[in-house]
Formats: sequence, C-alpha cells, structure tokens
Amino acid sequence: RFSTRGAAGGGTRAARSTRGLETLGCARRDRELRIRARPRGEVRAKPTRPRLGASRVRRDSDIRVGITTGRVAMSSFAATRVHARVAGVSPRASSARGLPRAGFRAPGSCGKLRARARLPLHATPRRDATVAGRGGHAVRAVADAKPPSPVKPVEHKPHEHDLPRLSPTSREDRVDLLIVGCGPAGLSAADRASEKGLRVALVDPRPLAAWRNNYGVWVDEFQELGLDDCFANVWPKARVVIDDERPEGIQLDRPYAQVDRVKLKDKLLARCVERGVQFGACAVEDVRHERDGSIVTLKGGDPSEPNALSGVEVHAKMVLDATGHVRKIVEFERDFTPGYQAAFGIVCETVEPHGFPLDEMLFMDWRDAHLDSKFKAMNDEHPTFLYAMPFGPNKIFFEETSLVERPGLEFDDLKVKLQQRLDRLGVEVKSVEEEEYCLIPMGGVLPTLPQRALGVGGTAGMVHPSTGFMVAKTLLSVRSLVDTLADEIAAGQSDESIDADAVSAKVWRSVWPDDELRMRTFMCFGMETLMQLNIKGTRQFFETFFQMSEEIWGGFLSWRVKPAGLVKLGGVLFLKFSNYMRFNFVWSALPFMLSFVKNFADAGNTFDSQKWGGMALRKNEKPPVVPGQGPIPKPNAKGSSRGAANPCDEPITSSPLDFTALVGGDVDTPRAASQLRPDKEWIEFQQRKVFQDQAPLAETLAPLHGGDEVDVLVVGAGPAGLAVAAEMAQRGVSVGLVAPDTPFVNNYGVWLDEFDELGLRDCLLHEYDDALVWFNDEDPAEGIGLGRPYGQVCRRRLREELLKRCERHGVRYMPGLVDQVTHSENDEPSTLRGSLARFDDAEMDASTALDAEFELKARLVVCSTGHNRDMLRYGEGPPPGWQTAYGVEVRMPDHPFEVNKAVFMDFRQSDPELEGDAPGAEGVWRVPSFLYVLPVDKDTVFVEETCLVARVQVPFDELKRRLYRRLKRMGLPVEKENIIEEEASWIPLGGTPPVAPQRTLAYGAAAGLVHPASGYSIVNSLRRAPSFAEAVVRGLNAGGSVEASRAGWEVLWGDEPRRQVGFYQFGMELLMSLRIEQMRNFFSTFFGLPKDLSAGFLGNDLSSSKLIVFALTCFIQGNWELRALLLTHLASAGAGVRLGQAYLYPALRAMEAAKQKDASRVPAEALARKAPPQEPNFSSFAKDLGAAEKQGMMPGFQGKDWWAVGSMDSGGNGSASAGDDEPSSGKARDDDDDAGGGGGGSATPAAAIGGPSDGSVSVAREPETSMAYWSDGSAALVVTSAVRRTGLTSSSLYGESRRKFMPAALLNLAGPKAVPAYLTGEMPGDAGWDPLQMGAQRDIMKLRERELIHGRWAMLAAVGVLTPECTAKLSLFGTPGQHWWNTSLVFDGANGIWPSLTYLGETIPNEIVWLPILHLPLFVIAESLRTGTYTLERFAHLDRMYPGGKLFDPLGIGANMSDEDLAVLKTIEIQHCRLAMIASFGFIVEALGWGAGPLDFLP
Repeated sequence: RFSTRGAAGGGTRAARSTRGLETLGCARRDRELRIRARPRGEVRAKPTRPRLGASRVRRDSDIRVGITTGRVAMSSFAATRVHARVAGVSPRASSARGLPRAGFRAPGSCGKLRARARLPLHATPRRDATVAGRGGHAVRAVADAKPPSPVKPVEHKPHEHDLPRLSPTSREDRVDLLIVGCGPAGLSAADRASEKGLRVALVDPRPLAAWRNNYGVWVDEFQELGLDDCFANVWPKARVVIDDERPEGIQLDRPYAQVDRVKLKDKLLARCVERGVQFGACAVEDVRHERDGSIVTLKGGDPSEPNALSGVEVHAKMVLDATGHVRKIVEFERDFTPGYQAAFGIVCETVEPHGFPLDEMLFMDWRDAHLDSKFKAMNDEHPTFLYAMPFGPNKIFFEETSLVERPGLEFDDLKVKLQQRLDRLGVEVKSVEEEEYCLIPMGGVLPTLPQRALGVGGTAGMVHPSTGFMVAKTLLSVRSLVDTLADEIAAGQSDESIDADAVSAKVWRSVWPDDELRMRTFMCFGMETLMQLNIKGTRQFFETFFQMSEEIWGGFLSWRVKPAGLVKLGGVLFLKFSNYMRFNFVWSALPFMLSFVKNFADAGNTFDSQKWGGMALRKNEKPPVVPGQGPIPKPNAKGSSRGAANPCDEPITSSPLDFTALVGGDVDTPRAASQLRPDKEWIEFQQRKVFQDQAPLAETLAPLHGGDEVDVLVVGAGPAGLAVAAEMAQRGVSVGLVAPDTPFVNNYGVWLDEFDELGLRDCLLHEYDDALVWFNDEDPAEGIGLGRPYGQVCRRRLREELLKRCERHGVRYMPGLVDQVTHSENDEPSTLRGSLARFDDAEMDASTALDAEFELKARLVVCSTGHNRDMLRYGEGPPPGWQTAYGVEVRMPDHPFEVNKAVFMDFRQSDPELEGDAPGAEGVWRVPSFLYVLPVDKDTVFVEETCLVARVQVPFDELKRRLYRRLKRMGLPVEKENIIEEEASWIPLGGTPPVAPQRTLAYGAAAGLVHPASGYSIVNSLRRAPSFAEAVVRGLNAGGSVEASRAGWEVLWGDEPRRQVGFYQFGMELLMSLRIEQMRNFFSTFFGLPKDLSAGFLGNDLSSSKLIVFALTCFIQGNWELRALLLTHLASAGAGVRLGQAYLYPALRAMEAAKQKDASRVPAEALARKAPPQEPNFSSFAKDLGAAEKQGMMPGFQGKDWWAVGSMDSGGNGSASAGDDEPSSGKARDDDDDAGGGGGGSATPAAAIGGPSDGSVSVAREPETSMAYWSDGSAALVVTSAVRRTGLTSSSLYGESRRKFMPAALLNLAGPKAVPAYLTGEMPGDAGWDPLQMGAQRDIMKLRERELIHGRWAMLAAVGVLTPECTAKLSLFGTPGQHWWNTSLVFDGANGIWPSLTYLGETIPNEIVWLPILHLPLFVIAESLRTGTYTLERFAHLDRMYPGGKLFDPLGIGANMSDEDLAVLKTIEIQHCRLAMIASFGFIVEALGWGAGPLDFLP
C-alpha cells in the first residue's frame, strides 16, 4: 500500500524554509526606514533608499516579529501524493514544519512525545498518559520550556544527467509524443515510447529534480515490470491488526518493498537520454488540437538561457497528460466527485528502539483505545489506521491514514491521532527527517472517453478506488498505452499523417477496455460502501477480507481479478460475513446498487456516487473538526470550471499544526501576561516612530515663544489637534499649538464616502471598491461584500493638508510638553508651564530629550492629547474597554488578497476554543479577534489582527501570535526581510466621559470622540471640528473663557451627544461579553440591516431616536439567540441602567443643578501631568492584566464569572451589583514608568490557559480593578446577580448547619427527632420538615422528582391563570367578569356543523384549536422519555431533574453559573415551586367554591 498509491503523475516539490524574524522595525517603502535589532540599550538606524524615517524602541532585540523554524524537506510516501505541476502550473515552494502540541519535537522542546512507560506493540492501552491535542486538549508544557529545535532537513540533490534539449518543431516535423510531467508515469512512458522507436519530447519545470516521494510496492508487482533491482528495503511479510482485543492481528505472507527512488529515476533517465528523448524545462500554457496533431504552447523556464522556451510552440502528433490529480489537460464531462484518502506520516529517528519487528511492515492497525474521548468519538464514524515501515532499530516510518472519506479528513486531526497513538506505544521521537501530507482522490468519474489528450496515472483515474493503490496499475497501463500508440503511428507512416481522433480513441480503449471499466465500477461501488461503515463495520470487513486466500485479496489489491472473479469475491465475502455485517453491508450498498448494476453490465463510465442517484435527501455534513484548526481558504480561492474546488491543485507540504516558534514560544500556545513584553513598551514604540517624509512642524508653522499670550492654546498635534487649531484660527482668534514635533504614526482606514464629504479624498493612499467580511468558516472563500467603498489614509498627505490650513490661518507652534495647567477664578487667562523638547537629527529620535522650561498664557486651553488623559478630569464610573491591534505591512509576492478590496472583518477563527477535559476549559473562552487587511499592491499588503473590544486588554504579543497563526493557516509565509512596517494600535473605548463643563476643553480622543463600539475616531474628529470651533469662538467673544468652555462642552457632551454615546457604550458592553459564535451572529445581523442604519451606526450619524429604530430593527431581524442576548443585556445589572441614565440626562442634570447653590462661580484649578486627577490608562490596563493572571486567566481569554459582580464574601456571593457605579479602586498616582510589568521569558505552562491548575476559574474577591464593573450581558448574569442579592449561601441551605423549618432554639427544645434522620440536607429546599414521614416509607428521590415536576407545572399554571385574568380585567382580551376557566363551545353555524371555541368570551381561530390536540401526544412522548418508559441514546445521560443543555436550558443559565450560585438557585426554584402549588390550589378552590378569580378583589 505504501508505494502503490504513489503518484505516477509528474512534477516535483520544493520545500521552502520560513526563517526566523528577529527584527522589530523594518523599512516602509517610500516612507520609512529599516531598523535592525541591536543589543539592549543600543539603537542604530540603517537607512534605505530613499532615506525617509526611523523608529526607536527600548530593548529592541526582545521584540520578535515572525516565525523561527527549521526547514523540513517534504516527502510524500504515496505516488499520487506527488501533486504534479500541470500544464500552466509552475512548481511552488511551501514550508514544511514540525508538529505543534500534537506533533513531534526534539528533546528539550515543549510538549515532548514521551511515554511514562515503554509498551510493546501489542500491550494493553495506557490510560494515564498525558496526550497533547487540539482545541479542548491543551498541552501541559513544562515551565522552562524552550522553542523547539529545528527538524533536520533531508537533502534531495538533483540528478546529474546531460539532457538533450527540446529542438524546434513544425507541422511538417512533429514529434510523435509530447509528455507533460516527469514523475514515474511520465518518465516511464517516455522510456517505453523511445524503446518503441517513437520520437519523444518531455516537458516539466524541473525534469532533473529528485522525486521527493517514497514509493512502496508489492514485490511481485515490480518483479513483473522488471524493476526489482530498484528496491531500497524489502519486508518478507506484512501484518494487519483489527482491534485492541487481538493485537496479534493477521499475517500477510506477501513480500513488500520500498522503492529506491533515486536509482529508479536515474535508470529511466539514462535510458531516455540514450534513446534520444528531448527535454524541456518549462510548463505548458495552452494545448490546441488539429486533425493530425496538437500544438502545445510552453511557458516558464529560465529566460536568461539561450533558446528560452517560454512562448515556444511544440507540434506533436499526440499529447500525454502525466501531471497527476490536477486535471488541467484532460477533460471531464461530469463533475469530479471522488472520495479522498488523507494521511499524515513521518520518517523519524526514535530515542530508544521502537520495538517493531524489522522483518515485517505494518499494513493496517485499526486499534483506537489510545484515543481520548473526543477523537474516539470521531474515530467511531471516521476510522483511521496506522501504517508503519521499520527501516532500522531506531528509524521508522509512521503514518496515520483515513482510508476514504468525502471530503477528506483534516491533517491536523490525523497529527493529533498519530501523536496519541505513539504516546500510547511509548515511542519517543528524537528527530523527524521527513513529513508526508497525502491527499489522494479515489473513484469519481473517469475523463471523457475518448478525447484527444491522452492520460495516464492519476489524471486518468488509475487510483484504486477502494484502496488508493496506483503505481503498479499505472506502469502496466503505460505499456498498453504506448504499444497501441506506436502501432497506430507506425501504420500511418506510409502517408506521413495520422487521424489523431481515431488514434486517441484506440489508445484510450486500450487503457480502459470493458473489463477494466467493469473492475473500476466494482471498486467504486466498494469505495462508496466502505465510506458508509463505522469503525465496527470497517474492522469486520477487513477481518473477513484478509482471511480469504491471497489469490483473492492480493488480486483485488493489484487489479488482477477479472469481472467474474469480482462477482465471486463479493459472494464469498457475503457468505463469510457475520449477520451483523451482512445487514450493514447491504444497507450501506443499497443506495448505490442500481447505478452499480447498470455500469457493471454495460461497462459504462457513469457510476453515480450520490445515494439513490441523487434523489435522497442529503445532509451537508463534514468530518468533525475543531474550529480554529485546519486551513483557512485564501480570499482568491477559485473552484474548477464547474464550481468545485480541487484540493489537489497544489502540492500539500504542511498543515497549520506545527512547531513554528514565535516570541519565545510556539504560535499555538498563549503565554501568561508576565511572560510577555509589557504593552506599555509597544505603545511607546508606536508613539516614537519617526517618518522623514513628514516635515517637522517647526519648519511649517510660525514659532510660539515663551511668555506669549494667545486666545486659544491647543495641546497636542495629532489630526484632531491640527484640525481644531485650524478651524479656530480661521474664525479670527489667535491660536497657539504646543506638542512634541512628531509625525502621524497610525494607519487610518475610512469609509470612502465619509472622507469624500470632508473634501479630503486627495489624502487617501489607496481606494478600495468594496470591503469584505467573513463571519465563519462556512462563508464563501471569496468573502461577503458590504457594497461600500473603503480607503486607507495617507498619513503624510493628511498631515500636510492640516498643516497648510494651520499655516494659512496663522497658527503658531512651540515644540514642548505641558507639565501643568493653572486656571484662575472666573475669566482670567490660564497659565501653562512645561519643558521645551529638543529634536536631535543625529539620533533620529522622537522628541524625548527636554530642555528649558517655558510659560504661556491663554484665555482657553484645548487638550487634544489623544488617549493620554492626564490634564483632564473624568467622571467616576466604569473604566473603558480596550481595543488593541497588531499588524504588519509586508511584501508578499502574489498575495491572495484582491488589490481593489479591503478586508474589513474576517472572523474565521485563528485558534480553537478550549473544550472537553482541557485545563480550565469549563466556562472559559477566547476573546474574539478578527483579521483586517489593506492591500497595497499585488505584492504588498497590510495585515492586522484586531480585538474589537475586551474588558481586559488583549496584549500585543498575544495578537501577534494569533496573526502569525492565522497567516500560517492561510499558507501565507512572512519573512523578516519582507516586513516593511510594524504597528501596535491601542484604543481605550467608552468608559466615563470628561467632567463637563470644566475649564480645560478637550477635543478628539481626549474628549471621548472615539466610537465606543467600533474604535473609529478620525472622521468624527475632523467632521465636528467646525461646529466645535464655531461654538467656542462665539462663546469666547461673547462671554469670555468660562462661557467658551461651557459652549464647547455643550457641543461635545450636550443632551443629544450623551444619548448617542450612551447607546454606543451599551453596544460596546454587549460586544465585550460575546463569545466568538455570538459575535459572528451579531455582525451577520448587523451587516444585514438596511445600509443607512449600519453605515450610520459606524459613522456616528444616527440620532438618539434613530438609534432606537436601529436597536428594534436588530431585534426584529436577528434570530432568537440574538434577541435573548439583547434582552438580557438590557436587563443586566448596570448596562441597562447606564443606557437609561444617558437618555434621561436632561432631567438628571436639572436635578443636579437644582442642588448646586452657586453654579456661576468658577473656582481656581491646577492640573499636573505627573499627578493626574485619575489613574492613567497605562496603569489601569496593566493592573487588570496582573489581576487576571493572579486568578489564573491567560491573556486573551475570558471566563463566565470574570465580570465579578460586586465584592465577594467568603461564600462567593456579592453584596454589590456589577452595575453599581461606586468604584472601589483607589485613585492611583502612578507615574507612567510604573505601569506595565513583565519582560522576556520562556513559554508558560499551557495548563494556565483559562484557569488554575484545578481547572476552575476564580472570581475576584474584591473589585480591585476595572473588571468588577462590567456586566456579562448574559441571562446567567441577570439570574446570578439576583441570587447574590439574596445573601444566601450554600452553607446556609445545605448540610447539617442549614436553616431548618424552625429556629435553632426551638429545635433544641423539640429534641433530635424533630428533624428526621433521612433528611440530611443534601437536597435543595430540605428544611428538615416531613410531618407525614413520607420520605421514610418511599423512595425520597422519586418524591423529590415528582415535587419538582409538579412545582414547575404549577409555576406555569400560575402565570397561565393570572395572565388571562389581567387581560380580561383590562379588556385587552376578554371582558371584565370573565375568568380563566371560561371556555365554551358555541354552535353558531360559522363553521358549518362544527362548533366555535371561545375563551373569555372571545372566539378562538380554528387553527389554534389543533394546538392542544397536537400537544397531547408530544406531551406523552416527553413524559415517557423522562420517566424512562422509553429511552433514546441522546437523552440517556441527562439528569432527570436538571437536564440542562440548549434544549432544556436555552438561555444557558445553569451552564454559565458557578456551582455555588447554582446550588442556591436550585433552592430558590423549589421554594417557588411550593409557593406556586399552593397558589394554584387556591385558584382552583376559589373558582369551584365561589366562582371568583384571583383578581376579583381589585376594583
């Protein structure tokens, strides 16, 4: 099996290494400068041409950008795994890497493949082994783990032959046969044809490249071909192991061999050269067929060589396609729908002898006891087996193989299963020499028969449809194909022309005669049947198959059994099957039987792989995979002409799960915050970039000198500061500008229509026709267009435009930092003191060196300092959320992103969620992030991983890891020398606004103009600058500085802006609580809204009333899950209250104003930058990260209890709500240098992901940080908040010390027998009271179950009674005086002979009458399942009283609560049940006794 599946098609693979990326800053083409990493403390700029700018970062060598890995030379162990380059497809290089977590690492690396005890091959499965897995199977790495060692590459040296070059041809001088592809199929065809005297030419991009595939064959097959001198290893026997109970398996006494690929190719090449075969090192661009031949246009090759072949036309009598499975030259008349054999394997060296017999290869091992529960369940439906070939005591080939599936299994799944298998066997891998990625199309339709292009190998459908064998069949078919062709050409030499159509028909007939077509139909039928079998059926099939005689099973594997023998084989199999297998085999084969019989009888090529000929209802199922694993389709992924993508178009040389090293660890394992570079340093790196294409402010603006007095002084020179300075100066006031002389450093993306409205379209660097989104992995590979053009701002052009405006209107500038602002009482000028900044060109540094102090006076101060809020006072309340993003602009030749389209959001998961038995997996999820892409040109692109908003900041190193993992999954390598620029974007969202009014005005991000739900700010800041400046200047001229500040704050934070921002902040808080699936659900609904609503929301264009319409539209268009999220978030503690406060702000402000005695007096005030009025953002997010790590939460993760409702007592219950606006954190006065922490370091244990070592997620005992204020936005929070407000704890409700039905003093007087001994306090609601002693006489759990069920019905009944009573009382439905029992049948003739049903005097529609009739049988079924009268496997494991799950707990209340809160909630429920049963009984007695309803006492 090992080699006979080998690719007979041509082509070779080139392995490409992905080198480590060690540099932080890199050259930005045409704009910036390259920075090389230096030892700590040393920074040196190496300018490129043109010399534009530089960046400076402390400890540069600590920041790593990219991937460090060794290069693995790839090989494929099956011949069809040579995914040969077809005509028109040039060979591509791909990276080949080791395995991560589930892979194989060198000693000293994380996640070693090491068993605790060595076991022989046939040993009992070890159950205590720690296995690595994906998604929910996290790896426990050692604390001092280091990056994995590079895998030793295998060198594949090219062959050394002097190949005859392809000579010119013409219509009069055609070659007899042109072969495309130099794999085993193509080269053997050239050898055979030249032996027959034909004039042969062969084209392949690399004809001398070594075959990277290992081929294996049954020895007798290669002996018949005369190739038995090309063996590298031979095993006298093989073995098949069926299951764990019989590890001895079945011995196959048929020798098996590994082909010496170098010797075989050398042999064929030497014979071809000797016989004059001509070679062309190029690919095929086009093939045109004429009556007596074909014209093949070539492409590629080395254009520098003389007689280059690109564009040359080759004239040939016949063309042979030997390119494997890419199917580009031969044509198919129907969709190609094969099954796929997928396999992952390694050639490795083991630390100790592997223990496999050296004289025997393992053909199949179907055991699966080594798998964990997740992969065991997967294997039950999609079985895989081990295939092994020992080469020496410590060298062996292992391969995990899926025989056939549609579609094929993921390679990452196969890697994990192989790792778990080897871990079970006690095999420790020392090094991996080669990897194999095998994807073989099996079965499916044959090419159109006949057709002009000839085919052989994979392209001609010669893969064994039931087993994947191919090499021997291909080499035998070459003989018949070439012999027939030679005879036909020889017959036509008399008149020097041939009828090419007739010749090709005869050749195809020799390749696929009727008997061969019948054999293939039988095998396709067997393949479809095998795909329907589970692991049990598969094992029984192969046990029966290999117990037959070698003549039968060997003949079937080698295409030797004729049609009559195949019928006999089927009959013998059926007789030998067990009754179970007979039934399952017939049941699996029946849907394909009609198509099989038809094609087998008439030797047709129309076997249908669809059940019942396509008439069956089909579920669109895929093999089970973990989200976040496997490849992500590239945006330009294209299908075939019929719309179906061919996964074999390109060679498969890697999969996402590997050992790639990044930032001191691998890209698959997040690390603790203390192990990462402090985010403060990333932010400083971003702020200190210098771009020399952006001229210094001092060269453009007139100077502002110390001691000067101006009307308005703007602090800050970002886009907002320059815009507002220009607008104010335009209105006739004197304006000064104080800020460090720094460039615009951030990349800005904007909607094209918004920038066009501002008249700034000329400031765009790139314009995109559309923006694309992906919500999940099921979305089309080309993405979903939003139909709205997008643009990337040119920082230089925007800055120049704003500076021109400032210069035109006389804005003056001073480079410096403001340290203190002092406001005098009432309308006196304010005083600003600070330090001048010196810009040193020699150091190429930002303005960090400070010189002389200065003092300025201004009637009004406007703070436009971005997210540095040191000079402003902010209100008390919840802190901001955090948007962080890490991106790189990188040269990526022929990247897959369309240059005229931006990627706005790609939510396809970069990482799997924690599942199953992973440490801390319960209730922990990864904070969602998405990919944002701005293509620069076809070879350059800006890619960024963005966390939209999080309660606790997702660190930049974590986002970097996610970005590189995502790009790796997309097959997009990033190399160090190709990085142009690195960006770290940090945006606080929402939080409390500045105190308004206050003497210091603010604008831009400092004034809270960042969109709280999206992070957009630049358009809003530029758009609102004119109205803000107009109000301020008017106030300044009319009433002085106090009036100006009030007018400015009214524009920024008046009644309407507060309502708008309050709504946006409500949305931000909702987004912070969403998991990835919920986030996808929200945005799929959001972008499905009318464009005026979605675009208006993103652009701050919707009024507060329009925002209500927006919310209602979301609610209506969303699904029930989204509706539930919106309702529970609205009702959650804090979020809904804050939204209400925003909309009621005018009334609240009036009430507050009434309390103030003298609002006209403005007191003096002094603000200092180094002693800010509130904690700096740097300190806030750093403390949050530290607190999260102390509680076991990894960066980038979030837990169900992380919102930490109020302060916690010892029982875990809070005394304050998450919505309380009383912060308990102190007003820290930390200097900026004190924020952050951590540093470099090795990988942290993966067990830390999601929680402490015991797998739990802790909740803060004291709300020390900002996290204590955010609501979760889920139903669980609403219920939990209510539970905790009761003050109840599990210790007061359970156990011996629980509350009883009487006070403790009275119980002591009553004696010990007052509480029955069988009431131990284990059940919810056990108050120790059972006066009738019912629990002593019967099964108390049965009684509890009935009490709970009756109580739940009673709660529904109470609602069902009170609701109609209310509607009748209020005349909403029914009339006053009607009651809940007033139902009657009225024979009014309206329904013919049928009566009308009335309730509360109202006629009920006939359609509703059927509801209770239909409900009754469903009720009976549900009760039968609950009581156990009938059982279903799906419900068998559920708790009868508290089943949970989405069906019984759709809001996830029980699943998202702690055990402590759930225990309290169960007690509350049973108490409500008892109250409802008493109430329902009272309703019935009241109705029967007095004819009254429960609300009759009301007037």
